[in-house]
Amino acid sequence: LLLTPLSSSIQSTKTMTISQDLFDETILENEECFDLPPLEALRETIDQFCQQLGHSPRQQQVVNGGDLPTTTIDDDENNDDVVMTLQSIPADMAHLTLTHPSTPHGQLERENRMNFRNWLSLLDDCVGVDGVVTLPSPPSPTLTTSLAADTVGADSEDVTIANNTTAQGSNDTIAEALAQLATKLQSNNHDALPYLIIFQQSSSIYTLMSFLTTIIQPTDNEHTINENAPTKEEVYKLQILRQTANTLISILTSSSKENVKCTALRGEIRDLFIVGLNRLVGLLFRLFVATTSVGDGTGDGTGNLKNVVLDLLKLSISAVRGCEGGKVAFVQSTLLDDSFVKVAAKTLTLCNTKRGGVQVLFTILSNTALKVGWEDESAMNMMIIEATCQLLTTLCRYDDFRTPSTAGGAGGAAAAGGVSTSSAHDHAMEFHRVGVESLLVKVADGVLNDLLLVDGEDTDGDVNDEEGLAKKELLAAAVLTALRVLAVNDEIIQTMVALGVLPIVTKALRLSVTTNDTAIDEEESSTRSNLLRKHRLAAGSLGVIRNLCGNDEIKTNLCLGSSTDHQQVSISSTPSALPHLLRAMQLYPTISPIQEHACGTLAAMALRRPSNARAIIDEGGPRLILTAMKRHEENVSVQRQGALAVRNIVSRLMRDLDGSSGDNVASGNTTVEDARSAIRDRFGELGVEDVLRNIAGRHQGSVDEAYAALRDLGYSVTLTKFSAEDLEGSNNSNVVGRTMMFGEKHNSNFRPVYEQSTGLNNAVDEAVSNFGA
Repeated sequence: LLLTPLSSSIQSTKTMTISQDLFDETILENEECFDLPPLEALRETIDQFCQQLGHSPRQQQVVNGGDLPTTTIDDDENNDDVVMTLQSIPADMAHLTLTHPSTPHGQLERENRMNFRNWLSLLDDCVGVDGVVTLPSPPSPTLTTSLAADTVGADSEDVTIANNTTAQGSNDTIAEALAQLATKLQSNNHDALPYLIIFQQSSSIYTLMSFLTTIIQPTDNEHTINENAPTKEEVYKLQILRQTANTLISILTSSSKENVKCTALRGEIRDLFIVGLNRLVGLLFRLFVATTSVGDGTGDGTGNLKNVVLDLLKLSISAVRGCEGGKVAFVQSTLLDDSFVKVAAKTLTLCNTKRGGVQVLFTILSNTALKVGWEDESAMNMMIIEATCQLLTTLCRYDDFRTPSTAGGAGGAAAAGGVSTSSAHDHAMEFHRVGVESLLVKVADGVLNDLLLVDGEDTDGDVNDEEGLAKKELLAAAVLTALRVLAVNDEIIQTMVALGVLPIVTKALRLSVTTNDTAIDEEESSTRSNLLRKHRLAAGSLGVIRNLCGNDEIKTNLCLGSSTDHQQVSISSTPSALPHLLRAMQLYPTISPIQEHACGTLAAMALRRPSNARAIIDEGGPRLILTAMKRHEENVSVQRQGALAVRNIVSRLMRDLDGSSGDNVASGNTTVEDARSAIRDRFGELGVEDVLRNIAGRHQGSVDEAYAALRDLGYSVTLTKFSAEDLEGSNNSNVVGRTMMFGEKHNSNFRPVYEQSTGLNNAVDEAVSNFGA
């Protein structure tokens, strides 16, 4: 490429936003001034802007750019397409279409970007300076444009907005614009990055926040909705509200498959949405109260308030997931109108709390789950309860791992109102204080009893029965997961046990492994789909059991059992969960969460309980633990919990042989040393040394547990420390390590011997003299 001076039109790009018009003008200027062909002019323009922004991208011609941004350039001379990938596109240029403006592809891209901006302007025009949304009159029934929420998935190329369209000019364009925004911004759109940047730069997130007040204003104390006979205006507003919620879900929801730039932008937009969570909580509370006072929810399908409540619950999940500040704002929000809450308390079961987020979730659970018998419960009610449990789980789990530098310093736990640590424990305690566990236990017991009635029955291929069964299993898994995140201390665990959670989780685990199959990954499995559907139930029940095993008495009951399957002595008695736990490890060998929870549960059961450790060995636990570690070599969590399980089982039995507990396994002619050898042989025959040294031992997150397990098994093992400087270079064969001491850190600033720095006195004298001056 020609080395040319920067065009005069881009001399100040560091202090201005690069517009598409400026980019296009520069391409044409390079063509005219330097007599470059279109393709070379485009490349030169990209180089110029990147250089001006302080970047030096490497341009390539490739067939597949992978995860990197790509742009297709029409080469008219060769009648071929050239795909050009930039090694690193500056964020200031990611919103541009890096194509030539005269090519068909470039013109189509520019038209799509212009339409996107028109949609944003159309929505902005509906919001006044006071934040009040003014919608046009409801559209005529003769209009063919769909206003339903499922228009989110419409093809973005099929619908365009005329140049003369305004908010007052066409009644159906508001819903159309919301649907098109959702299509362009959803995470499965591989071209979402430029549209996310345009959306963020336009501050349209505040416009969508205002649209949440479309149906009920925050100060509207008297307005109710007749769901069985909604007015035309109410139906239209509910449709717009649902479309707004679905559009926000598409914007705020990240996907593990999208590139890191899109994920970071969605995180920044979630941080901006924090200010709207108080409004969202209030709207959710009001609309749920309306569903309990306007009939059975079987009126006009498009005006069904329960559908709107479900959409708002899903929006809440998307808004707080991965955003610690959002979780704090949701839980600590206030319901602005106390008089409305007092009126609702006359007909609904509320809790005594000032936390608006806690009040909303408690109200939904207490007035939906317990209203009718499970055999008559509607599918919509089950979906609402499931979404409520998922939201509660998200609020009580820390998943914001952004650094403070991400999102302009607003990322991570530091964004939570100055909080520097996770708020998961505090939120669990907030829900515990109002007694949410009792509601969850009742829901779990009801749905599991219903599943037991139909388990094993022939559905004769009835798709409806299969779908209903799957929904109930998903609901049970969601409730169990919510119970797991709440079980954060012994007080809450004891409360759950008193409520009867032990037989419930054992029942759930037994349901998840009820099959004649050997393993889920067998190709000849006749009930493979049934197992795939049940694995969430297995993971949920194992997660609860793992947390419950933090209590020594409870974990012994769960491991050894305090009753039979058909005889429950008390509310806290339960049959042994150990056989079902090991069965789950056999049935779901490829599902890492199940293997992690199972290994973690076995580790907790064996801790301080030699009798539990012996039961685990007798039931074949060591083989399944090591099989899980071999199958999930790269999963650090599985390696850590597996190594910890091996260590706890071995160490407790070894100590028991030394007589440190009252129950000695050495009896008759068997010596202590023989018993020790028998324990080592049980693990050694399974290849435990190789697994701990070469799999768990090479992960930084599991090396300590692997070391402890090898040590307690009697193998010769040391921890070796290598500094980063020692490992530099291509040849590491001469690197000499040394045994690392407990608590030692690399390059620690701690000096065990005091040494006065040279020149310290002079520095102090100089500082004192400067202060005196």
